[in-house]
Amino acid sequence: MKKRILIADDESNVRELFTELFEDDYKVIQAEDGKHALDILKSESVDLLILDLKMPRMGGMEVLEELQRRNAEVLTIVVTADKDIKTAVRAMKLGAYDYIIKPFDIEKARILMTNALEKITLKEEIRGLRQAMEHKYGFDDIIGTSKAMQSVYQIIQKVINNDSTILITGNSGTGKELIAHAIHYNSHRRDYPFIAVDCASIPETLIENELFGHEKGAFTGAMSRKIGKFELSNKGTLFLDEIGNLRMDVQAKLLRVLQEFEIERVGGSTTIKIDVRIIAATNANLEKMIREGAFREDLYYRLNVVPIQLPALRERREDIPLLLKYFMDIYQKEFNKKTVLSQEAIDYLTTYEWVGNVREMKNMIQRIVLMSEKTIIQPEDLPQQVREKEIVNTERISAGMTLEEMEKILIRETILKNNHNLSKSARVLGITRKTLHNKLKKHPDLLNVR
Repeated sequence: MKKRILIADDESNVRELFTELFEDDYKVIQAEDGKHALDILKSESVDLLILDLKMPRMGGMEVLEELQRRNAEVLTIVVTADKDIKTAVRAMKLGAYDYIIKPFDIEKARILMTNALEKITLKEEIRGLRQAMEHKYGFDDIIGTSKAMQSVYQIIQKVINNDSTILITGNSGTGKELIAHAIHYNSHRRDYPFIAVDCASIPETLIENELFGHEKGAFTGAMSRKIGKFELSNKGTLFLDEIGNLRMDVQAKLLRVLQEFEIERVGGSTTIKIDVRIIAATNANLEKMIREGAFREDLYYRLNVVPIQLPALRERREDIPLLLKYFMDIYQKEFNKKTVLSQEAIDYLTTYEWVGNVREMKNMIQRIVLMSEKTIIQPEDLPQQVREKEIVNTERISAGMTLEEMEKILIRETILKNNHNLSKSARVLGITRKTLHNKLKKHPDLLNVR
């Protein structure tokens, strides 16, 4: 779709010149004065306004003032015969992008307008990328209706628009970075950087330099100044993943940042104020590390202002069918396939251990959809580690047990014997599949049978 240019000038020959120059590539609209231009802007969408400053009825300055009152975002280039630069400066203070002085060089005018229109395209691309990021990391992509996940949602909603430091804990693969992204892209800091630092993957000797930056000559090889992650994420969010891997001396520096919100680059003496929200994450037991002298207790309490504990997938098995559908939808579209999971396969995957949590599921479903030549995936089509996982169970029914205890053992043994096929297990037990599901909800530990 062609960009739209509005030419507002009381000289018809000027309007015709601009029209002739740009009508092949753009939709050109003409207005003979400022009032006519404002009327057009009320009813039509315009990408670029070429605005003469001296016109009858209403001049260009008045148009700029009115646009400012309306909060209208119209990229404007002003045209003036006044060679006093103060006039152009005043117009730019009122929001004009640039100016052209009459009589103007046609080629320079063309370049100026091309640059202005390229700026519009760039802004649209940035806006599109931002919207894509907000969609990608929106709450719609955090799947789960279980009580454990509902508790997580409630905490996030309470803290999303304040600047409290957050500590996200949970096993590897539970989605800690996804939660951090969602908090950032739904907060008032969304227009500023989100920067993630994996404290486990950066060598200990480099982590301080990575976080705080350095001055030229701070150490051998420091040929120029380096800006650290704290400065780069200013006004935005800094996500410190695997925070438990930080050296004790770096922990002390981080504690000072959280207390004072200021840093010093390595080798520098200047204090730099920062405005950053800190979200930290770990799959380590920080309280145990404190007892072992491996993590600072004062830093822990500074980080743990708002704790978010993400449950392992086996702790919210009722969410597994939702997640399976979510990832199946993604990879069906990506690989242009109509592959679906049978109900038996879903039942089987619901009882799988998922040691790698959501990350393991995502990778497994990607592989299933990519590699399968079948339309419907049955249990025998699932990966080998799922099908051949051995199950060890030493419980047996014996005198002195309650009926509930015996029921649990009977259900478990039946599920194992029938290779995790819940529909078949229900038939063997003489109950409906729905009744079996209700009993599994009553005894959630049964879903962990291997």
